[in-house]
Amino acid sequence: MASAPAGATPASSASRRPLLRRWWPTLLGAMLALLPAVLPPAVTAQPAPQRTEQVARVVLSLLGYARWPVERETVRLCVDNGSRYSARLMEGGTLATGRPVQPRQVDVLADALNPGCDALYVGVMNEARRKRLSAELTGRPVLVIAEEDFECEVGSMFCLNIRESQVSFRVNLDTLSRSGVHVHPGVLQLGRRKGAPS
Repeated sequence: MASAPAGATPASSASRRPLLRRWWPTLLGAMLALLPAVLPPAVTAQPAPQRTEQVARVVLSLLGYARWPVERETVRLCVDNGSRYSARLMEGGTLATGRPVQPRQVDVLADALNPGCDALYVGVMNEARRKRLSAELTGRPVLVIAEEDFECEVGSMFCLNIRESQVSFRVNLDTLSRSGVHVHPGVLQLGRRKGAPS
C-alpha cells in the first residue's frame, strides 16, 4: 500500500476555521432574512388596522350590555400589555349607554391585578397563568374578554375569534355566572357557548 506524499496532508480543522468565520455573518443574515417566511403569519405580522377596529367595536359592545353589581359613571377597562389588538382599546370610547370607557394598561403575566378593573382584556396566556388569573378573579365582578383563548374554558368569559374579515366570540357561561356580572341574554345567544358545536 502506497503512502500519501508528505505535502498532500488532509486539511485540518484549524485551516477551515477562518473560512467559517468569514462566511458565518453572511449565513446568519440569510437565515434571519428567511425566518419570516417559515414562521406563521400570526407571529410575524402586525394586526391590520381594520381588525383592531373590529375587535374594539366588539369589546365595547360587550361592555355596553354588561351590568355590574355596583354601577360607576365610567367603565374601567384594564388592557393586557401583551395583547395584539389593544391599540384601539387604549384610546377608550363611549358605550351606547353614554358611559365612557377608561382604559388602563396592565401586565397580567407579572402583576397581581388591582381591584380597579371592571373589565379585563387579555392576550395569549399559558394554561398555568390562565388558572392563576382565574383564581385571582374568583368572586370579583370583573368581565374577562380574551383575544386568543380558543377553548374558552378557564377564567375567560368572552373569547374572541379574530379572523380576516370578522370577529366573533364564544361565551363561558360558568365563569360568567360566578362573576356577578350580568350580560343581556340576547348577547349570550349570539355567542357560541363553550361546548357547542362550531
